[in-house]
Amino acid sequence: MKLLRRLPYYGCIALLAYMPFHIFLSQWLSTYTGGLDEWKLGKDVVTAVLVLTAVCSVWAFRRGTRLFNRLVIFAAVYGALHLLLWAVHPDLYKQSALLGIIYNNRVVWYLLIGYGARLLYPEGFVWRRIVTIVLIISTVVAALGVLQYFLPKDILTHFGYSTARGVKPNFFIDDNPEFPRIMSTIRDPNTLAAYLMVPTALLVHIVLRLRDWRKKITATALLALHVAALYLTFSRSAWAAAAVMIILVVWWAYRSALWAIVRRYRLVLAALVLIIGVVAFTQRHNANINGVLTHATTAQVGQYDSNQYHLHYVAKGLEGIVHQPLGHGPGTAGLASIQNPHGGLLTENYYIQIGYEVGVAGLALFVAMNVGVYVYLWRSKGVWHPVLLASFWAYVIMNMLLQIWSNEAVALQWWLLAGVALAADVKATPKV
Repeated sequence: MKLLRRLPYYGCIALLAYMPFHIFLSQWLSTYTGGLDEWKLGKDVVTAVLVLTAVCSVWAFRRGTRLFNRLVIFAAVYGALHLLLWAVHPDLYKQSALLGIIYNNRVVWYLLIGYGARLLYPEGFVWRRIVTIVLIISTVVAALGVLQYFLPKDILTHFGYSTARGVKPNFFIDDNPEFPRIMSTIRDPNTLAAYLMVPTALLVHIVLRLRDWRKKITATALLALHVAALYLTFSRSAWAAAAVMIILVVWWAYRSALWAIVRRYRLVLAALVLIIGVVAFTQRHNANINGVLTHATTAQVGQYDSNQYHLHYVAKGLEGIVHQPLGHGPGTAGLASIQNPHGGLLTENYYIQIGYEVGVAGLALFVAMNVGVYVYLWRSKGVWHPVLLASFWAYVIMNMLLQIWSNEAVALQWWLLAGVALAADVKATPKV
């Protein structure tokens, strides 16, 4: 009985520790064991088992809350909508449709696992312990990423990475070898940058709160490592998102003092902004700076450059929603769609992807769930909640330009911790 109640908690710790290394381990170990697809699917099977265990255990031990039950209902309705659209479009490519269902639904699965685990075993969720685990794992990932920048660019080919096996061994800006990008143990540079958002916000929050200077120096050094790794991904969306996130964390910590500084030194601040703008304008033809910012380091080859492709796919996604507002079915857009041998649609926007796959109704459901979770976190006012609230906006920005929630490591980290945070204020006791 005790083990059953604690199982979701152990699952949370295991997933937080394993998921950032899932790509690396599955690619590497499958070269010895075979069964790459089984390695990839294993984590989702474990996730499904944990969801069922968490929900059934919460109900069995009478520890459910109104919010938890609403989230379960949402998960059921959202999942059913995907299945219904698959039934309406039976000609969908099976593998893409199945992956689309998994990718789209596991964000709420992670939320339920975190929420349920905290309700079932509240004494296990000491925030300092959870934060320590998150930061240990992210520090290893960040350190490996920074190291990767200086190692031979084909080093991951020795660990089973290849385009033929589903994961590129290296990335470059504009496919130019002179501009390498890191991805560490995560799938690609953009998702590595997204994964580092929560740990970076945590470290900023910790640095601001610490009074012991020795601990503050250690935390600052870890923050510098995370920022360096984030920079070396050369993910422009992540840089913008991280800037907004850090500003929000600092603003919520020192809102009154900062507002007073802004009012007192507004002319100086305006001059700094002007100077930065002038410097940026004078360096617009610098090949290194221009390449990093525009991702166009060589002459354009083909119909579109990197930035034009973003706009092209966004336009195609919006056009698809307008033409078929009820949805094209799961797996017809996003990362799952590239499994289809007949071609897929990378919408370059997660919200457009959801609207394209499950229609306006599905998108409305997903946005409503996001708003609800954010509002509950805002009202809770927990010590660590500013980290989740600030990183939420970072992910909104990134998902407007990429399909970030489709990556398991990124989605797990934020949504699972959000579930734990939502349940943190619940004084759940058995009703019998």
